[in-house]
Amino acid sequence: MKRTIKILPLLLFLPLLGHAEDRYGTWAEISLEKNLGTTKQWSIGAFTEMRAQERERWSIGADIGYKPIKYLKLGASYSFLYRYRPENQREHYKDDVVSDDNWNGYNIRDAYWSPRHRACLEATGTVKLWKWLRISLRERYQFTHRMQSTAEDTKYRYSKLYNGSGDFLGYELKDGYPETETDTIGTENDHILRSRLKLAVDKKGWNFSPFVSAELHNSLNSGKDFNLEKVRTAIGSGYKFNKHNEITLAYILTFDIHDDEAPYARVHQRLHAFNIGYNYKF
Repeated sequence: MKRTIKILPLLLFLPLLGHAEDRYGTWAEISLEKNLGTTKQWSIGAFTEMRAQERERWSIGADIGYKPIKYLKLGASYSFLYRYRPENQREHYKDDVVSDDNWNGYNIRDAYWSPRHRACLEATGTVKLWKWLRISLRERYQFTHRMQSTAEDTKYRYSKLYNGSGDFLGYELKDGYPETETDTIGTENDHILRSRLKLAVDKKGWNFSPFVSAELHNSLNSGKDFNLEKVRTAIGSGYKFNKHNEITLAYILTFDIHDDEAPYARVHQRLHAFNIGYNYKF
């Protein structure tokens, strides 16, 4: 166990290493949870989340949990995601090189919203040490199906202008342009294994519950088995107003190593997010 505790700080600082582009955002989530039966082995819940940043995402879903023993919890969930990625907007030139000779082949692909279905299966093992430190390890299999969507492509075609002496003056947009057409974005499936280690203070009589966590996202897609795509770390605290209401504040740092829509493209981006969450148990 001591070795596990020593590894966690290394995972927390991993996203800070190397050169990367920094992005910033705010995440907000609301969840409801209900224990079932007198033994409270079963639970059901619902949740919604909004991520406001350069990449926007809204989601809503439901989950179910089962504790066969005190130290193990099994769970399954489904969520619908609606995602907007402005980096999907692309400028394309003839021969993909910007020069004075290729303005006759200039296109723009607009950014678009992408609807997705996501299903997860997970198992969480938990132990408590010294009556105040709760250590948990969660393994989550995540399947995401990107639905078919559409994007607008705008084409520009220019003619070169010359004066009577043959000197180049500039460009003039050809008649009938810009021309817009709708392009179809195909479906895609994504398989991810998410492994999270979390340390939290859980002391009787305390309303606050500080925590730190580190999570690895490994791709299970064909040809990319266990390709590390991102590392996500978090530090924050929950606060229980009473047995029903709890609020959580956290700072989340995510290091994107590979983009899930551009296989093996090394992106090296850091996302700094402030997270606020509210949970109601009944």
